[in-house]
Amino acid sequence: MLSSALIIFFKWANANKVKTRLVPALSPDDAAALYAAFVKDTFTKVRALRDVEIFGYVSGMLGNGGDLEVHLTAQSFTLREQQGTDLGERMQHAFQELFRDGFQRIVIIGTDSPDLPLNYITAAFDSLHYSQNALCIGPAADGGYYLLGMNRFFPEVFQNVPYSSSETYRTTLHQIIPLSVRLFTLRRWYDVDTLDDLLRLSRNLQRDFLPFTSAALARIHLATCEQIAWHNLIDTTFT
Repeated sequence: MLSSALIIFFKWANANKVKTRLVPALSPDDAAALYAAFVKDTFTKVRALRDVEIFGYVSGMLGNGGDLEVHLTAQSFTLREQQGTDLGERMQHAFQELFRDGFQRIVIIGTDSPDLPLNYITAAFDSLHYSQNALCIGPAADGGYYLLGMNRFFPEVFQNVPYSSSETYRTTLHQIIPLSVRLFTLRRWYDVDTLDDLLRLSRNLQRDFLPFTSAALARIHLATCEQIAWHNLIDTTFT
């Protein structure tokens, strides 16, 4: 068994359940299709990681994932269900489970940053070799974090943290400070949650790097989204 594991947290791509902040600029079905593309590209990209076993932890029941589950299963990814009542508890359980399975270095990411450079993830795993008690974290532009890694189980990192808020990253750091660990901070990145984020992604998109996202955006006709964003800017400025 490999000593390093990557956890990917994701959801099934159901309309009105994912990427809801992109609605009504996108229809609920288009937002769900775009999210499914994010998931597929994320899983495809991390295949290039060397000596890392990949685990997909889904917020939902296995067997209910439709075409997305069929795709991931066909690629032979190991899928497990998230366990817990909130995000912190679910992440804590996933780390605890894989440490119990014998992995020594574990990193978690989501699927809201499909263009996250692979070398950011590689750097996270590398940092976990430098100390017996090491943590790494990647701050997100919205105040959260896009990556967390550790080489020993530290449940305190997940406790008393307001998730999905602008205080998530800062509060997590406060949880880490009292611990006897070596902390590594990665470069800042961004999640694709809003229309502005999506436009940024589209401008930076490399078609060969994110083939599923490129195809989804082509179907959505992003030019329409750009017009909506421009009209929203005018309305905000002159009203």
